[in-house]
Amino acid sequence: MKALLILLLLFSAHCFAITTVTTTGKQKPDDASHDYFVGLLRLALIETADEYGYAVLQTVPYPGQERMLKLLALGAFYDVVWAGNSDIRQSDLHKVAFPLFRGGLGWRGMIIRQQDKNKFSAYHSVKDLSKVIACQGRHWPDADILEHAGLAVARVGYFDAMLHMVELKRCDYLPLSIFEGQAELDLVQSSFPNLIFYQDLIIQYPLTMHFFVKSNNKQLANRLTLGLQRLYDSGAYEYYMQKHPLTQYAFPLSKFKNSRVIKLENPNIKQKELAKFGLTWPSGK
Repeated sequence: MKALLILLLLFSAHCFAITTVTTTGKQKPDDASHDYFVGLLRLALIETADEYGYAVLQTVPYPGQERMLKLLALGAFYDVVWAGNSDIRQSDLHKVAFPLFRGGLGWRGMIIRQQDKNKFSAYHSVKDLSKVIACQGRHWPDADILEHAGLAVARVGYFDAMLHMVELKRCDYLPLSIFEGQAELDLVQSSFPNLIFYQDLIIQYPLTMHFFVKSNNKQLANRLTLGLQRLYDSGAYEYYMQKHPLTQYAFPLSKFKNSRVIKLENPNIKQKELAKFGLTWPSGK
């Protein structure tokens, strides 16, 4: 009887074991992007609870992107984070293949000063953009892409600092994905009333956002892949993108059909991304 009781207790402990998954904390108090990606992470874990058991998320402070990715590669502090894709990152980490903006991370509107709207309305080419200076994250793949195209880039460590630099005319525009730019600016609009998210001109290049885990953490990578695939197949992923406060402004995508588009190449990506989950840019200009 005693042996049976012990077996039952062990079985119960196994069935109700909870895995803790650690990810990064917010970059700033009002961080719409963080809420979007953590929400997706949580949904993917819930979708796979039957196969892998229950999981709870915990966060640790954000130390800057380069430091965060190095810590993840070492297996220190973080189990999973999200970042823009590059071949270098894929060599150090395990990428979860599903693109978290459905391939739209490289569809970039831009935060500019209100009084510069007419100036940007006359821009149609890389040559035009070469007259002004972009602000970008110090370790964002986007900074490399813009520089590769011959554009001037001011590399900055933190998002709020980029906004201040645009405001103070130390740079002229801050390219952000159409799926995040308006929501991110709305959160700080009272502090930066002179800035707007300009979407009549789109810079477009191949770039995707992904979850990354430590290179040998195949179990978590497989779990997240399965969870995201199920969300996509059920239609829940599309619904999430269209309704989340971060990404809802971009829908319907047909609103961009008359935007001017400047296409750039991405020197950091040699491997073709999976097109299965990608969104289609609206036809127009």
